[in-house]
Amino acid sequence: MDTTLELRTLLAGRRVKATDMPVRLAAQGPLTRRLRAGACIAVQSGRIWLTQTGDANDYVVDAGQRHVVVRSGRVVIESLTPQATLRVLRGAPPARPGFP
Repeated sequence: MDTTLELRTLLAGRRVKATDMPVRLAAQGPLTRRLRAGACIAVQSGRIWLTQTGDANDYVVDAGQRHVVVRSGRVVIESLTPQATLRVLRGAPPARPGFP
C-alpha cells in the first residue's frame, strides 16, 4: 500500500510502522494502487472484483478469502456489495490448514 500508519507507543517511546490498514470501499467506488508482486489483498467483509496490469483475468474475492498479486503493477479493486472492507498486506501471510 502506498501509505503507512505511524503510531507512537507510550511505553517504548518509539515509532512503529503498521504494515497494513483497513480499507473500506463503497459500491462503484474503485480503488487503484500500484502494488508489488507478493502483496496480499485480504477481504474482511463483502465481495470485491479486481484486475491488474498484465493479467488477462479478473478476480472475485469474497470475505474470508485473499488474493496474492503475482506481478508488480497497477491493481484496480471495486466492491461488488454495498460496502467491502479489505486489507492490503505487504507480503502474503503463510498458509494455514483449512484456509486458502
